[in-house]
Amino acid sequence: MLAIGTSQVLYGPLDEQNMLTKHEEWMAQHGRIYKDMDEKERRYMIFKKNVEWIEAFNKGLDQKYTLNVNKLADLTNEEYRAMLNGYNMQSSEVVHTSLKATSFRYGNVTDVPPSIDWRQKGAVTPIKDQGSCGCCWSFLVVAAVEGINQLKTGNLTSLSEQELVDCDTKDQGYEGGLMDNAFQFVLHNFGLIIEANYPYKGVGGTCNPKKTTDHSAIITGYEV
Repeated sequence: MLAIGTSQVLYGPLDEQNMLTKHEEWMAQHGRIYKDMDEKERRYMIFKKNVEWIEAFNKGLDQKYTLNVNKLADLTNEEYRAMLNGYNMQSSEVVHTSLKATSFRYGNVTDVPPSIDWRQKGAVTPIKDQGSCGCCWSFLVVAAVEGINQLKTGNLTSLSEQELVDCDTKDQGYEGGLMDNAFQFVLHNFGLIIEANYPYKGVGGTCNPKKTTDHSAIITGYEV
């Protein structure tokens, strides 16, 4: 009983020290600086909770993916959503009817597998970081266009989210947007330019027409 009690007493501080070390290493890796010790302590508790949740998730059985700690690990779920959820459905906005492209539908739905990993098909570009810009809507649309372009042409090309953020006037740039509007922009704009020619900045800017003259991926319809 004494040995067990000693083990339990030792485990807590050691485990806490490991977490404190993780937090310090994470701060150094991501250049995180807090305004005072109170803020650091509060952020540490959030970081600890998130790391413990991630570790518990990864230990679960039959997980189809794993999670890792990134630069957002000291944010609450509410803070994360406020920072990155750029879906902006204005109450006065009319959602346009999707322009359906029947040529992309499966001819025989009985042959559709229960699930498809498009990464294995080579139709997904590496993970992109939108930063603190509320333009997730542009990343969603660009990823969809990148994927269908690869399936159609065999070429996986990273396309420009910044073109949508700067040039799609029906959406609100880094303050949010709607996927339907973005798809319509891609359709009527005759595609998107490659990311290398119009790189992502993480903030809204003025549309640069000189960068948008050579589009690399074109769509003829969409469904949302």
